[in-house]
Amino acid sequence: MNEMLSTLVFYVVAMAILATGMGVVMSNNLVHSALLMTACFISVGILFIWLNADFLGAMEFMLYSGGVAILVVMGVMLTKRQDGPPGNPFNHRKISAIGLVVLFALVMGTVIVSTPVSSGGYISLDTVDALAGMMLNTYILPFEIAATLLLAALLGAIILAKGDGEA
Repeated sequence: MNEMLSTLVFYVVAMAILATGMGVVMSNNLVHSALLMTACFISVGILFIWLNADFLGAMEFMLYSGGVAILVVMGVMLTKRQDGPPGNPFNHRKISAIGLVVLFALVMGTVIVSTPVSSGGYISLDTVDALAGMMLNTYILPFEIAATLLLAALLGAIILAKGDGEA
């Protein structure tokens, strides 16, 4: 019974990921696409936590759903929008995109079915110390550079949104 519940939860969360991902692509409203992307990131974080990858789930919540999605929403809200047609109108590429998605799903299904499943091995439960050491010692400079670039991009979006003479 427990295995059946676990499988059911996995499939429900996987369907939520697929539905919100399709919503991001198919939505005509850019703000709705950004919010659906946040919901997709949250669903992926739930899936990580359900699969006992707590650190990855926490990072998914903090970095993607908390950081990247909020930056996208702020960027959409801060940029000027001209009056006119919607920003993501229907075009005929969506029909060919659905065909490509079906083809991709068939290829991935074939790969999943034909790949042998290993019996499992030892998984280290203490990866947080190694990751923290890399993030705070080895790769601290790239993280600081990325943070500075994101701050500069945010300031640039604010200046562009205000316009000439208002900044």
